[in-house]
Amino acid sequence: MSVKSLFHKNKQAVTVGKYLKNSAPNTLGGGIESDAHLKAALSQSNYYLPDIDYGDPQNFVKFGSAKEYYKNAFSYVANYYPYDGSYLEKTSFYNNLAPIEKYVLEEIYPRSTGFITNGANYGTIGVHASGYYSSSIEQFVRIKGGPHSGSIYSTSEGRTSNLEFGGVSGSTVEFFFKKNSPIDKDRSSERQVILDVWNGAPIAGSDYGRMRIEIMSGSSGEDKFLVTLRSGSNGFVDASVPTTGNLDISDGKWRNFGFVFNTSGSTPVVDFYQNGRCVETVTTGSGVISSVTGTMIATLGALQTDVETAPGVGQGYGKLSASLDEFRFWKTARNAQQIGRYWFDDVGGGSNKYDANVSLGVYLKFNEGITQTASIDRVLLDYSGRLSNGYYVGYDSTYSLSTGSAIDQLDIPNVKETADPIVRTDNPNYKTLYTTYVNTGSYYDGLNSARLLNHLPAWIIETEEAGADEIVSLTQIIASYFDTIYNQLTALGNIKHMNYNSGSLSASMNEFPHNDRLVENRGIEVPEIFANIGTLEQFLQRDEQIVFDQKLTDIKNAIYKNIYNNINFILKSKGNEKSIRNFIRCLGVGEDLISLNTYANNSDFKLESSYKTDVSAKKYVDFSGLQYYGDSEATIYQYYDSLNTDSVGVITGSTSIEDFAFSLQGEAIFPNKQNWRLLSYSLPTVIESSLFGFHTPEVTNPTSVNLTWAGASDDRSLQVYAVKKPGQYPKVYSPASEVMDAYFVVKNRAGATLLTSSIFNNVYDNQKWNLTLSLRPSKYPFNDGVLGASTAEDNYRLQLYGVNCDNGVIKNTFNEEVTVAYATGKAIVESTKRLYAGAHRTNNTGSLLQYSDAKLSSIRYWTDYLSTGSLNSQALEVDSYGRLNPYENAYSFQNNAPGAYIPKIETLALNWDFANISGSNSSGRFTVTDFSSGSSGTGYESNYQGTVLSPINLRQHSGRGDFFSTSASPVRKEYVYSNELQGPEYVSSEDMVRVLSSDDETFGVNIRPENLYFAVERSLYRNISQRMLHLFASIDEFNNLIGEPVNKYRFNYKRMEKMREIFFRKVQNTTIDLDKYVKYYKWLDDAMSEMIEQLLPGSARYAPNVRKMVESHVLERSKVQYGFPILKERAPWPEGELGPEGNIGGPEEDVIIEGDPRDPVNFPRLDPGGTQPIPKQEAPLPNVEIVPVEPPPPGGNIGGGVDPFGRITTYGWKFNHAPVDGLQSTNGTWWQLNAERYNSTIEVVGSNLYGRQAIQKALKRQVYTGKVKRVKIDFSGDF
Repeated sequence: MSVKSLFHKNKQAVTVGKYLKNSAPNTLGGGIESDAHLKAALSQSNYYLPDIDYGDPQNFVKFGSAKEYYKNAFSYVANYYPYDGSYLEKTSFYNNLAPIEKYVLEEIYPRSTGFITNGANYGTIGVHASGYYSSSIEQFVRIKGGPHSGSIYSTSEGRTSNLEFGGVSGSTVEFFFKKNSPIDKDRSSERQVILDVWNGAPIAGSDYGRMRIEIMSGSSGEDKFLVTLRSGSNGFVDASVPTTGNLDISDGKWRNFGFVFNTSGSTPVVDFYQNGRCVETVTTGSGVISSVTGTMIATLGALQTDVETAPGVGQGYGKLSASLDEFRFWKTARNAQQIGRYWFDDVGGGSNKYDANVSLGVYLKFNEGITQTASIDRVLLDYSGRLSNGYYVGYDSTYSLSTGSAIDQLDIPNVKETADPIVRTDNPNYKTLYTTYVNTGSYYDGLNSARLLNHLPAWIIETEEAGADEIVSLTQIIASYFDTIYNQLTALGNIKHMNYNSGSLSASMNEFPHNDRLVENRGIEVPEIFANIGTLEQFLQRDEQIVFDQKLTDIKNAIYKNIYNNINFILKSKGNEKSIRNFIRCLGVGEDLISLNTYANNSDFKLESSYKTDVSAKKYVDFSGLQYYGDSEATIYQYYDSLNTDSVGVITGSTSIEDFAFSLQGEAIFPNKQNWRLLSYSLPTVIESSLFGFHTPEVTNPTSVNLTWAGASDDRSLQVYAVKKPGQYPKVYSPASEVMDAYFVVKNRAGATLLTSSIFNNVYDNQKWNLTLSLRPSKYPFNDGVLGASTAEDNYRLQLYGVNCDNGVIKNTFNEEVTVAYATGKAIVESTKRLYAGAHRTNNTGSLLQYSDAKLSSIRYWTDYLSTGSLNSQALEVDSYGRLNPYENAYSFQNNAPGAYIPKIETLALNWDFANISGSNSSGRFTVTDFSSGSSGTGYESNYQGTVLSPINLRQHSGRGDFFSTSASPVRKEYVYSNELQGPEYVSSEDMVRVLSSDDETFGVNIRPENLYFAVERSLYRNISQRMLHLFASIDEFNNLIGEPVNKYRFNYKRMEKMREIFFRKVQNTTIDLDKYVKYYKWLDDAMSEMIEQLLPGSARYAPNVRKMVESHVLERSKVQYGFPILKERAPWPEGELGPEGNIGGPEEDVIIEGDPRDPVNFPRLDPGGTQPIPKQEAPLPNVEIVPVEPPPPGGNIGGGVDPFGRITTYGWKFNHAPVDGLQSTNGTWWQLNAERYNSTIEVVGSNLYGRQAIQKALKRQVYTGKVKRVKIDFSGDF
């Protein structure tokens, strides 16, 4: 590379581009209301709130009064917070607060969400023919359109009646709706009204205006809305929206509905939205809908007067029985982007000063909180800024107003409602917090000798205590400036400290807004992170689909601080892989998202295993009791999940699997509990810790929830325990429960010890152990299918294998085996099993038999025996469940083997890894998902392993955690070392240093020079490949998947395609959505790649920027299609020289050359009667000699293709396949060489079938060997 290329970066351009960005409102897109809003938002992002816990007065009060700080902060927010203001008003309010007030507003101040429920107590109904029934208990919300005193009325700016609709601008109604059950016409109104807007004009009048949205009971239930829109005689009445129905709006689920009335044309059009998506556009009615004005009044939950088709009904009829939330009335037709963007988030209110949301007429959020005073709570605040508060007629303090949230109950990830500050000082939550903090401040003031007021003369203080308060207020103003300056100066002095901000009460981060300059001062140029984001992300803490937990500016500054905290380690290893890896982790992502990959030129790729040391964040179920008291008594067991149609609750047994094997695995970390005395409670005494095992259930039905064990004589159970006992040179000798050494045992139902390992030191020092319990026939896998390997003639072998890994190195292993009698082993293998992990309890949920004190990360059950090589690989690579030769047929010699080819990896019947468990419910339970996949369907994929193994291997074995602490998080991440298996294409590994032998140093190494090329890449397909490699214990298997000779002439790699199918079937998704992946990780932009480039060696060849890779995953490989070679005419070899010789299959007389288009002779084909003679060619190929053969004598009673001497005379499929008629006189070649001796046609009762089968195989080998002949062929000339 040239020297000048080292200076291709223009530092000035980078700096200018970083600080002079295009920030005009009209270029930033949605989310910014005005120039003033942009200015206020930028000011907020650049403000530094010191990382101080203002909840404790001693952290920030030096000169002022803590009592006054808290009292003023609470009062100011309650009285002046613009709850119904625009984004600008709310941002400006925050910017003008003092630091203590900012903290109180963000962290302490009470907030609330809410929704209303109408008609929970319906009362006595009065039936009406129209379907609008009356109720003895009137209940609805009345909203007056105004405009109201205090808001501006301006027709030119759209500030007119808040409920005006129709006209050129159109109108929109949005709300969340939930109805728990269908309409019961015997107990409630048949037609129920959601919204009724009326201008007070008579129905027959030309100025009449009406808008209604309602539901009606029908044969299909409440599957549509009935919508009315009238302006005079124009419009429509009771239009079905959507027209075809098919909605299920009475199933007890929250949904957001939007009705956009486009009235600018000659015919009204209604766009119907559900959860932000346009479901249907309905064109209905006739005539122009003019702007409807007048005395506009709306009711939510009932009619306010009679209707066009039902005279005689009145206010309160058609009472709604449902819940509503986030009601919005817009005086304009909203477009799809506006509805799709804000249906799950709040919108800013209007403003009298700025033109912000002037079309928002009414906005009821129901987030006022509950004061428990009906006269206050029945007034529902309008958050539109237009003062159109709702009045709840028939308000019931028991059920009318709730503090939940429709948005939160949607159960959509990363979507939640932002609670609003409570502005009513009568609210109990406000009162409690106000009193608590004011009293805390008052107590501190009495101890604070530095308070400014305390330095004044005593007579002044005594006067103030008499109630004057002027001096108190004056000194508080002065002291607040002193305290603010003191706290900021103290915080500025700590800015360069290398520490991590742990977050505040609400987990928000208040990082220094200029942390990027700290990094630049250490020699790394820092471009602007998140430079390409829009205003939604930058200022509104959300994007088009999700709501962020943190402000983006705080996240950006936290990333800069992470880099700064690790800058010494990064710079010390600059130029190495370690430096880039550390930097990537500072971004808050792992190498599974961004990775440094190495490619090579002039390199010979060898398909052999290479590893990279990594740290895996794996979830472990904590039974130790160190996190929650009582979890040592908790357990996890197989349990039928009624919500999962594919679930089963047991490992199904069968009398047909006696010659099979099984393996039960568990991975555990044994925690160090030496500091348990620091806990606030005592731990149970655990010497023998239960790990995992199984019992035979009394009821073997797979969907039964009866957890009772079978009787003692029928329970074929096995349990694995860890037993504490001091070994040689123990760290702790006593008491026994605190000993760190341990050994492992296997017991049966009676408690008898069947297997025991030796004692290992320091097991309970956070060591990770992988334990596997297996049972197999003694000669497994050579069972009944092999001569002399009958299961009935042998015993079984019970094995417990353990391996302990630390930092990617195997430190300890043991392999204990014992012989089990045939009858006992057969009974265990064939029995139905219900697995458990953790504490051992009677009948899984009964009395406690044995505590557990380990942390378990996975439980797996295989219907096969696993080799120690596979087990060691799984222990080293903690996320892998791969096997050696995973595609190899698992069941080749079993007597009851299924007729299908079953790869070894498909014998994984159960796989619990607890990855998707977040916590326990209020009962201390959680559901465990089986990640081995499977289905209870009737399709081929669910049953291809036959009637015996399909119900075991191809089902989802759900589990249930029980007896855990309630509403807790017993499943926690542990960061464990892992040797990650690398894909075949990647050169980089942990073992790239070669130690030369003495011969290499003396004579040199004859290899081509390699050129390495580095690239920092972001690849969805690499992530998929890494998960695919979890099926493999070694890359060596790829030698077979790719390199088998039979693949040369195939169009594809057959076995590789099967492994790919297995993988995608397990993940239950075959669609790779690259676009979704790129959008999800859009934050990893070019700024990060620019910083990474500064860490690469200047002379290294590397790809600029972080590359977004679209590539084939490891099980998707292109293939060169080779054609089968045919012989062509060649020039003769020079006289006296002998051409090459080779061997081809088939007897000498059958060597003919077919398929060459230049063939001058059409050879006669073979007929069933025998081999036709091949005549001498009149124009033979010049380099091949064809020898004529005399026809064989008649076959007599022997099938076609075999002469009387038993010699094969015909070859090919025609005479060598199983005959359709099943007669031995047909296709004698197949009967002689290929027919199994178990075939019922040739089987002789009482004959030695094992011996006959062995003879048949030997005969086949002998005859096939005789088929190989030498043929001399001249290959001279060009190929």
